[in-house]
Amino acid sequence: MSQLRIFRKQAHCGVLGPGNRAVIWVQGCSFACPGCLVPESWNSKGGELAGVDSLAEWLLGLKGIEGVTFSGGEPFGQAEALLELTSQLKLRGSNLGLMSYTGYSFEWLLQHGTEAQRALLDRLDLLIDGRYRREMHADILWRGSLNQKIHLLSERYLGRLPKDDVGSGLELRFSPDGTFTFNGVPQWGDFAYSIKGSLLGR
Repeated sequence: MSQLRIFRKQAHCGVLGPGNRAVIWVQGCSFACPGCLVPESWNSKGGELAGVDSLAEWLLGLKGIEGVTFSGGEPFGQAEALLELTSQLKLRGSNLGLMSYTGYSFEWLLQHGTEAQRALLDRLDLLIDGRYRREMHADILWRGSLNQKIHLLSERYLGRLPKDDVGSGLELRFSPDGTFTFNGVPQWGDFAYSIKGSLLGR
């Protein structure tokens, strides 16, 4: 059974896509965008390995979620495993909406992507593409910089996206062991990174 190398996962998130969603942050990214919120996810040998079968069971067992978002890291760097995960969800009768982030452009994936990358595109309902550009940081819906675009790849969310292209805010969380995480895209760009550093004691 295939495995996916992940940075972390979360059962419920309301700021990384439509509705209440599960999020899987994959591990490994070669883009290394300056100002990235999760540089800890760049190392392709970091994180932990999770079986695709166990991830499918985890997602199908969650209550009250509309869909799942793949973030990272670079999800399309592990397209084969994500393709298998989406296949398992479909085979088990899942109706979860599927969304992914990527540093690649949609056009590049269509023209130059691998067979698995293009097949993964066919499974998605929403795609947010483009590398994060620190100098173009903006308070916009689910994205960090103005060059990034939301692509509707199916009719699932047609007419259901917020009409105003403004940020959806942050979710701040402290785990029982005191670990701090936040979900979403900060409104203030680099100012938010200094806040993160202060909370983490850096």
